[in-house]
Amino acid sequence: MAKHFWMLLLVSFPFVQTIGQSCCNAGGLSSCGSTGLLTNLRNNCAGLRFMAVPFETSATNEESFQDNFYVAELSGRYQLTSRIRVSLQQPYRWNHRQQPGDDELLHGLADTRLTGSYTLFDNKALAHNSLIYWELGAGLKLPTGKYDPSIYYRDLPGNLNLGMGNMGYLFQSNLVFFHKKMGVAHMASTQLNGKSRDDYHYGHQFTSALTVFREIALSEKMKLTPLAGASTEYFGKNHLPSGNFAEGSGGHGWFVLAGLNARFGDFQVGALTSRPFQQNYSQRAIVAKQRYSLEITYFL
Repeated sequence: MAKHFWMLLLVSFPFVQTIGQSCCNAGGLSSCGSTGLLTNLRNNCAGLRFMAVPFETSATNEESFQDNFYVAELSGRYQLTSRIRVSLQQPYRWNHRQQPGDDELLHGLADTRLTGSYTLFDNKALAHNSLIYWELGAGLKLPTGKYDPSIYYRDLPGNLNLGMGNMGYLFQSNLVFFHKKMGVAHMASTQLNGKSRDDYHYGHQFTSALTVFREIALSEKMKLTPLAGASTEYFGKNHLPSGNFAEGSGGHGWFVLAGLNARFGDFQVGALTSRPFQQNYSQRAIVAKQRYSLEITYFL
């Protein structure tokens, strides 16, 4: 049983492991991926999620600033056939840079994400009391977000933009192994970015998370699901229209995460926090801080 699970987990990696652009920067939201559907991937649902993703300059950086990314995201997931599902994500962002004597706040709609997925294993039995669910997906990140080409001429980084002004190509994998009330989930995504309208080119994006969880039934309609694990994000450097690297772009981080989902009938509330334990952003010029998210889901 365990041997079969780990073989499937390894097989899923080639579909998703590519160099990529960062998590909640410039419309790339995939590394802030939802854990609210760990045990409910087969359900139709609608949700609202709030996220806070802060960065600040490192102790060795002479320039002092803080970047705080806040996101409110509407999402929906719908089953077209027994194996095919579609999903939609529409974020609204507040990107806030604080530095001595100057504050910059950008807010507005970010890029829309449309994905479709196919279920390879729909709770397939591996052994006694053990099931596996695995779906692969692909989709588009549309250039619907607010994009300002002049941001680079105001000494601001490209990741402060609300949208990317480009088409992005998405690839995802969701793999969940259940044994009785315990489970292990591996969720990963890749975003390949085309050039923006002004030929600025954001780096590609890769994110992945591995979590362990347990379902605790309090009553027939009430259920708690605590979870813990680790996640990673890796993103390539951005390129200016001239073809040169954009200063301050590129990097990666590893995070330890913990959260809790509480379901009451058709409603679920989930809270998640993640803390970096290894990172290198912008050649160590900036530092990722602890992140938070809160999610409300309604199962249709």
